[in-house]
Amino acid sequence: MSTHDLILQLGQELFRTKGFNAFSYYDLAEALKVRPSAIHYHFPTKDDLAHAIIEQERKTFHAFTEKTDRLTDYRLRMRRFIQSFAVHAEAHQLCLVGASGADYDSFGGAVHEQIRHMATEIITWLESTLKEGRAAGTFAFQGSAHTRALLVVTNMAASLHLARILGTQEFKRLSQQLLTDLTTRTPS
Repeated sequence: MSTHDLILQLGQELFRTKGFNAFSYYDLAEALKVRPSAIHYHFPTKDDLAHAIIEQERKTFHAFTEKTDRLTDYRLRMRRFIQSFAVHAEAHQLCLVGASGADYDSFGGAVHEQIRHMATEIITWLESTLKEGRAAGTFAFQGSAHTRALLVVTNMAASLHLARILGTQEFKRLSQQLLTDLTTRTPS
């Protein structure tokens, strides 16, 4: 793996575990056994690193949606979305949208734009999946698909925080209940 990719990988891990402002280029250099100038060579500023990390995560999400959208089972689509958070729960990591919120004011405009795009893309995909799933009879929920998408994504982000504090079993409980709530019809 290239130095660039190693920096990006470690930067994302630290972003998700410590928060973006809680680590320095010196921390990266020390962990990777390189000089701090090597970090600056690949990412001249920390905003450049944040931008690259979020851009990479957006590409990962796009790949996920391309693969997941091929599934005709909407429950399975939602389960896969939830499982994408489970990896981070097990690693005691936060989602990047949630982790970005704590440091949001310290980022520059280009990073703000990346964060907004990432959040919007996730919400838009969820809204579409929920809307199509409800039309197909798989999901049953009150209100708009957009509002439900906001509820799902905020629950998943918060569940990662709780998993760090209370243990991954809480993530598992919450995610299972979330899926059950989406597929259980309530009497009118």
